[in-house]
Amino acid sequence: MSSYPKKVLIVEDSRAIRELLVHTLEEQHIDVIATSSMAEAKKAIETETEKFFLAILDLNLPDAPNGEIVDYIIGQSIPPIILTGSLSDDIHDTMIDKPIIDYIVKRNINEFQYVAELVKRLYHNANRKIIVVDDSKSSRMHIRMLLELHSLDVYEACDGVDALAVLEKHPDTILIITDYNMPKMDGLNLISTVREKYSRHELSIIGFSSQGSGTVSIKLLKSGANDFIRRPFLNEEFYCRVNQNIDAIENYRFMLNAATCDFLTGLNNRKYLYEAGEKLFNNAKRDHISLTVAMIDIDFFKKINDNYSHHVGDLALKHISAILTEQLRDGDIIARMGGEEFCLVCVNLDASHAARTFDRIRSSIESQPLILDDGTEISITTSIGYFEGKSDSLENMINNADHALYEAKQTGRNRVCAFSHSADPE
Repeated sequence: MSSYPKKVLIVEDSRAIRELLVHTLEEQHIDVIATSSMAEAKKAIETETEKFFLAILDLNLPDAPNGEIVDYIIGQSIPPIILTGSLSDDIHDTMIDKPIIDYIVKRNINEFQYVAELVKRLYHNANRKIIVVDDSKSSRMHIRMLLELHSLDVYEACDGVDALAVLEKHPDTILIITDYNMPKMDGLNLISTVREKYSRHELSIIGFSSQGSGTVSIKLLKSGANDFIRRPFLNEEFYCRVNQNIDAIENYRFMLNAATCDFLTGLNNRKYLYEAGEKLFNNAKRDHISLTVAMIDIDFFKKINDNYSHHVGDLALKHISAILTEQLRDGDIIARMGGEEFCLVCVNLDASHAARTFDRIRSSIESQPLILDDGTEISITTSIGYFEGKSDSLENMINNADHALYEAKQTGRNRVCAFSHSADPE
């Protein structure tokens, strides 16, 4: 697993805590530079060629006993996470007015694991889109500042109509934060309109309002909001709500992906093949599209496992998967059926080009050996059978392609065979 692309600066005078932080972050493949004083931190910032992604700071250092390190790091435009030995009202009031990511009390080892998870979250936030909807420009700017401090990708809209236009341009948005009262289209109508296309599991919505009536939150939630926050709010509460809603969407996406994705190769699995394939097949029955189905089997795959190990066998499966992904179009389905077998469902593949297409795939696999870390090259070949034309069901198309695959293997392997009735082994 590769490291994250940018470094984190640690400034902590306790050697034990510093080493624990380094170990915890490096376990998560996070690259760090550890220092023990403000002077060392300044030197690290001056000598590093790239700007630090963020800094983890001890609030009380020998050469900066009153938190001077925080203002210095902020002045370097590096967002900080603050470590403190205790949490008093004075510390809270001081920190809340500064552009910091979070402050953490050094109580036990679990707090340092939380730091590592927070850093990972900040790296991933760069790919998470949020739309802030409010007719007040100052309010939008304040919320935007809070979100961008956590590295989120933020878009603004001045009302519901504007928000729908922004969402149309960015359909992969993960969260909308919307005011209740707005001109043209208010928060209630915006939420109802968004929910016509996106479920609560696909896109999260947080409604907010300064109105004191509890019925506002009920109206927003009943309209389809996932959450509600009343203004004015504390920054900690705001971040907690945002993170919880993002996590809920990410967890749903992970579970959905796990249900339809082959864990080893990252390709679609059998479940996805039949679900998505049936939709394509129904379109083909109505003559909207044409389908060609192919089955691919790695030749003598057992010998790879026996001669090199099952780990190398796994590498071979990933290698083949990468080649298939490279060779086929985005609209085609590539699925691992299990073991060393793969199934392709190709859309609108011209009949005269089918044999040439699958032979190109076969040839690409043959000409690109798997190269191990020690330089060992393992040649891999595949047998391919395919079926083109109309059939009673997707299952029959797959079976016919499988019969053609059987013929390819029986007649010498490392070849492509089209289905014919003589290919049926029975």
